[in-house]
Amino acid sequence: MWLGRMKVIKMTGLKGWLMTIFLFLYSSTIFCSDCNFNLPYCGLSCNLDLSYKNLSNIKKLLNNGDKFVALTFDDGPSDNRAGDIISVLENYKAKATFFLLGERINKKTSEIVKKIYNAGHELGNHSCSHRKLTLLASEEQLQELEKTNMAIKNAAEQDVKWFRPPYGCYDDNLIENTNRLNMYSILWTVDSLDWQGDKPEILIERVVSNIHNGAIILFHDHNNKSGTVEALPQIIKILRKLGYEFVTLSEWEGRVCNIVKAKGIPIEEEGEVHFKGILCGQRTKSLTAEHLY
Repeated sequence: MWLGRMKVIKMTGLKGWLMTIFLFLYSSTIFCSDCNFNLPYCGLSCNLDLSYKNLSNIKKLLNNGDKFVALTFDDGPSDNRAGDIISVLENYKAKATFFLLGERINKKTSEIVKKIYNAGHELGNHSCSHRKLTLLASEEQLQELEKTNMAIKNAAEQDVKWFRPPYGCYDDNLIENTNRLNMYSILWTVDSLDWQGDKPEILIERVVSNIHNGAIILFHDHNNKSGTVEALPQIIKILRKLGYEFVTLSEWEGRVCNIVKAKGIPIEEEGEVHFKGILCGQRTKSLTAEHLY
């Protein structure tokens, strides 16, 4: 795990305290035992369960030739980095999905939201305030989602299909609220950790060394000194040379669902997700296991 490899950094004062709080929140994403929620964490129209552990094993469903990945950018729209990211994507003819924060969409950044959408990229909901939504009451969670959907709708005149919870933290209430708004929840499988401020060459190595068919790669659209914009061209060039296509999440969804249907994998049985346990890493004797292993 990433935290097990993390170097110990001695920090004092307010900066150290803030970093401790952030790492606590971030670590809950990685160590979340999400296979035991009462509600299925469904993220696809073909009803695949996309809890974090399941999504990490999505490659078990794919063939060797299914070489496509989804670039995703959280926390925007920033007012000085989003434009650079869009330019890189345009130069290399790559599509992506941007998960936006409602509170960052204003008169100025609304133009950026329009630019993202008009360039052929997809828009997603990342909450309004980036608070850890599992600490909020259900009604407050719903308001966070609705405010951001409305902000995106006002800016780009588009409904929102995808939701990514801040820090990757979710609970039954949040899943229910997402479903109420007819959105699909989705996390990631490859984390660039670009928020750490590493040099571009480190980001490149981290992403490329962890790539797999069907990968969903997490970057951030930050007004900071992260090396994302500098690393992105090389990451795209290397992955394209390896044969990968770059797709939006809706395109990713379509391809994954087509593969599932082509393999004849039973998705649901008596209203329940049929192979949830398998994608959580539990081998079973079901028909689905024969398809996956």
